[in-house]
Amino acid sequence: MKSGLTGISFTVKEAYIEEGDAIINGIRLRRFQEELFNSLGKYRRILLRAPTGSGKTFTLILAAIKSRLEAQHYPVVGIYPSKALVYDQARSICETLRKMGLRQYENRFIGDIVINGENKGSIELNIYVVTSESRRGIVTAEDDCWQGDIPSDYPPSVIPIVLTVPEYPYMIITAMNRQYTASRIIEAALKYDFDDAVRVLGGLRSEVRELYNDFARAFNGYWFIDEFHLYSGLARKSMLALIEMFEKYNSVIKSNKSVVFSSATPVPISVDKAIEVKTVDKGSRIRKATHVVFHLSTHNPQEELVNYVQEGGEVRTAVILDRIYYIAELCRRVKDAAVVWGLDIAYGNCRKVEKGLDREKFIIGNQAMSFGIDIDLDKGFIHAHDAETLIQRFGRFGRHGNGAAEVHVFIEAGAKAIHELSSVKGKDVSYEEFLDLIRKIYRERIYDKLDEIFFSRIRYDIMMRVFTLTYAVSQGEHVYSLARQWYPSNEALINGKPIHEILRPSYDEYFYVFAYRPGGLRGRWCEGGEDELFSMLRNFAYDHYNHCFTKNPLKEMPAIIPSERKIGSVKCDFMTFNDFSRSLSPRLILQRQGMSVPMSRMREFENSYVVMLTRECTDWGSDFPEMARLVSTYENAIPIYRDEQLTTVIGLALFI
Repeated sequence: MKSGLTGISFTVKEAYIEEGDAIINGIRLRRFQEELFNSLGKYRRILLRAPTGSGKTFTLILAAIKSRLEAQHYPVVGIYPSKALVYDQARSICETLRKMGLRQYENRFIGDIVINGENKGSIELNIYVVTSESRRGIVTAEDDCWQGDIPSDYPPSVIPIVLTVPEYPYMIITAMNRQYTASRIIEAALKYDFDDAVRVLGGLRSEVRELYNDFARAFNGYWFIDEFHLYSGLARKSMLALIEMFEKYNSVIKSNKSVVFSSATPVPISVDKAIEVKTVDKGSRIRKATHVVFHLSTHNPQEELVNYVQEGGEVRTAVILDRIYYIAELCRRVKDAAVVWGLDIAYGNCRKVEKGLDREKFIIGNQAMSFGIDIDLDKGFIHAHDAETLIQRFGRFGRHGNGAAEVHVFIEAGAKAIHELSSVKGKDVSYEEFLDLIRKIYRERIYDKLDEIFFSRIRYDIMMRVFTLTYAVSQGEHVYSLARQWYPSNEALINGKPIHEILRPSYDEYFYVFAYRPGGLRGRWCEGGEDELFSMLRNFAYDHYNHCFTKNPLKEMPAIIPSERKIGSVKCDFMTFNDFSRSLSPRLILQRQGMSVPMSRMREFENSYVVMLTRECTDWGSDFPEMARLVSTYENAIPIYRDEQLTTVIGLALFI
């Protein structure tokens, strides 16, 4: 390790939460788990705010037990923001079921449920992991504890636990080869009011009924949405649409199912029941003592972190950074490590690892590492820009075992940080005091309000129209009155033009623009293979002659400049990329590489759509330039500048 930085250290004491009274199969519940168990089915929306490592994952098993005891056999669906977390949670649940004494037969677990010494009968659980990779067999269970295909039916005696990503209902549609029917419904939702849409779809009633039954399997159960605070922008709006579909479905079948939002930090959503877990002096331990060192950087904290860390040590160590560029730089320097990031490749001396992280000694990653991955990590090096992210990342360390953990935090040496950290130098502080300290030093996560822009609202309405039409056509005239109340009446117009006239005339276009989370643009590596385009644009050198990316890491902030005579065309709009190219004659500026590339020649964008934003259609006001630059660091977005000086931001292009 290098040690040229100023450091302030202190210790965060062990943290405990209150134990409960109930013991299920040898596992004593924590008080909040008991409260959640008793709240399932009583409340429509439940918010669970609990520290990392407190046992939120076990609530899925509790929901399955609740379903069995009430003879409902509801499935339990856990939705996670990343595939890496899905696989990690599957491993954790399988391990817990074994500890509970259930016998494993491939992906089925069978055994008795014993609560406080009383046998409540047997339970059968099937574990399903549903991601694009698991469905194709690219990722499989090492110990056969889960199945990666979407079953066409569940045996009536079995309670399924499904671990998946937000695209789950849509993956069911594709797995059952129902994209054509779904796209026809989307087309009707785009073009017609309720009565005309129902009439147009009348000839497809049997197909729509089958589609509705598939949807019902996705929505028929308890839902557990993990890390809800991490959803932002268009992805949050898509998730909220799924939640409303879930609640509407359960309202018509008069079911008492709950959706549980899990979050370690506050979230802006209305709920019927909030369970907040605080740490206490005694009880069930969730964190061991952690020695914390804040490294005060006068330059670039991420760069100095990369320069500081050279190798992992004797204990299991992890590095969590923000930017892929710095991960790539570190992977070039270390001898061997596992890497967890948004790209599909290994890099340098780092091996790409999706599962089996619990066997790795040295792990390097970015936000994908922050999503509640539960493995023994006793030493960490982290950086974060806001309080919520720092708390999330700090929570990865010191969760298991004896002894003490050690976490190094790299931060800019601002006056406020120095003042607050000096007040705890050399002291022992409680976990709650540590959280208060972090919230004083770091800013809150900035709410980008992309879920409020015109395209988000239209997309939300279309998704609700599609669900309403699916329900109405499948169930018949006796539900039309209710369905009309559900059906959003706002026309899908952008600048007075119907949105279906903007979309390319293809059923696949309808499905992918409105069904999945926005994104999905791919770039090509010069050495072969594809990856996420914007991660490549921001972090690797571009070969514009061969339309591919080299693996030379490069910190880039892409910018768009319209033709001088077409600056007036930068306005709030939604269009195909070809129309965007014709309207603006834009050039992509890659300043660090000295490139100015006509975007019309870039094959990477040719099949995309563009949501163009300006100050007039956002709620950013005078902060528009700063927010446009910020959003372009994590969304599929590029700021639009007035000229090559790159000083005046006049718009933001979001690519879909």
